[in-house]
Amino acid sequence: MVNEHPSNPFRNLLKIKEIYSSSGTAEVKIDLFPDLFNFSGNVHGGVLASLIDISIGSAVRSTLQENQRSSTVELKINYIKPANGLFLLAKSSVSHRGTTLVVGTSEIFNDQNQVVAIGTATFFIKESAY
Repeated sequence: MVNEHPSNPFRNLLKIKEIYSSSGTAEVKIDLFPDLFNFSGNVHGGVLASLIDISIGSAVRSTLQENQRSSTVELKINYIKPANGLFLLAKSSVSHRGTTLVVGTSEIFNDQNQVVAIGTATFFIKESAY
């Protein structure tokens, strides 16, 4: 099942689709289109960083209570090989869930099931009035 997020304009701009998120894991997919490629013919590194951030964010969100929100406070990425093809799939999971901080990891795979990037992110958890 693909979960759409119409309230997230940036995710929509990149056309990122959440495949699933549950119990601290998530998968998100991006179908590649020309605007995402750099002059070398590979996906821009910023797109990969955004995919890592969004995929880990989806995994984190699946652990939150209804009155909690999260924000990225740290992001690290290792670019393994140039990314290209028809789509990229990010698989993420929560590695540590504390009261106010959550750490997650993500791997991005190309359409040949090859790892093109690996990343980690830390999210801050806060209570929300809404």
